[in-house]
Amino acid sequence: MLSSWTRRQGAIILLAICIAALFAGPAGARGPTIRDIQPYDTIFVYEEGLNLSGLRNATTNNPITALHKYQNDRPGEGITKTIPVADDTDFDLLDFFVGDDYGTYYAFNPTDGATAYVFVRKPEVFLDVVLAHPYHNEPLEGLTVSPNTRIAFRISAPEVGASYRVGDLYPATIDLVLTTPSGAETTVIGGINFAGLNVSSPRFYTDDPGRPGAVRLGEIGEPGIYSVRAVWRTPESFDAYAPDSEPVTFTVANRIGVETTATPTPTATATVRPTVTRTTPAPTTPAPAETTPPTEETATATATETTEPATPTPTATPLPVTLAVAALGVAAVIAGRRG
Repeated sequence: MLSSWTRRQGAIILLAICIAALFAGPAGARGPTIRDIQPYDTIFVYEEGLNLSGLRNATTNNPITALHKYQNDRPGEGITKTIPVADDTDFDLLDFFVGDDYGTYYAFNPTDGATAYVFVRKPEVFLDVVLAHPYHNEPLEGLTVSPNTRIAFRISAPEVGASYRVGDLYPATIDLVLTTPSGAETTVIGGINFAGLNVSSPRFYTDDPGRPGAVRLGEIGEPGIYSVRAVWRTPESFDAYAPDSEPVTFTVANRIGVETTATPTPTATATVRPTVTRTTPAPTTPAPAETTPPTEETATATATETTEPATPTPTATPLPVTLAVAALGVAAVIAGRRG
C-alpha cells in the first residue's frame, strides 16, 4: 500500500500538472488591447496592425521575422509554411500568405529559432433561421411560414466568438441583412434593428436575453420569399475582406392564401355552376307532332309554330299541298261556269 506521504505527493504532482496544462492551453483573451498578441492566442487572416512583440524571446527580445508552420506542429521537423513578418509591431495577416494552411504557427527569429506559437484561423460566421424560444431546434430555411410564426436567428462564429476578445470586451460585430421579395435590403426586420450584434460567444440566438428579440413574420412586410445573411461589421478588415455567411431563405405566406389553398378547386367549381348553360331548358319541336291530329288546319298550325322561332317572316312559310289542290278545284268550277 502507498504511504500517506506518497499519496499527498501524488496529489500535489497531479495538481501541478493540471495547472500547467491550464496555462499551456490557449489563453483565449488578448491584452492589453485587441491588437496585442500573446503566446497561444488565436489570430485571424485579414487582421491588420497586430503587435507580435509579445512572442519574442524574453531574454534576447529579438524581433520576430516570420511565422513558421511545422510538420506535425513540431519545430524540429520540416517547415510546411512560412509567413514573413516585416515589422512585428505592425503586422498584417494576409490571406495570400496563409492560403488554406490554418493551424499552429511558431514565431521565429534566425538567432533564437522558434519561440512561442499562435493559432491562425479564418473568421467564419454561419446563420440559420429557426423558431423562437423554446423551439430553437426547428430550422425554417426553405419553408413557407405562417405570418403568425415567431422566429429567431442563430449565429455561429466558433473561432471569433471564442477568441477575438480582450477580457470581457468582444469587438467583433455583425449585421443581419434582410433581402425582401422586391430586392430591397435592410437590417430592420419586423421593426427590430439587427445591426451591430456583438459576437460574444461561439453561438447565440437573437432572442437570447440581452439580444434584440424574436420576430413575428407578419410584421416583416409583404408575402413572398425573403433571405437573410450575416455580414461582418467590425473590425474593418473583416468587413472589407472576410466572407459573409451563406444566405438563408424562407417564404412568408399570405394569410388569405394559406386559408384557401386547401380548397381551390371546389371554390372555382362553385362559381362556374350557376352559369352553366345546360340548366336552361331548350325548346323542342317533336312534341307538337306527337299530340296534334293529322288535319290540314293543325298541320298548318304546327308548321307555323315550328317555323316561327327559326324564321320570324310569315311569307317564308310554304303553301300546304291540300290548299293548293282545293284552289285548283275552285278554278276549274269557275272555268266551267264561264263556258
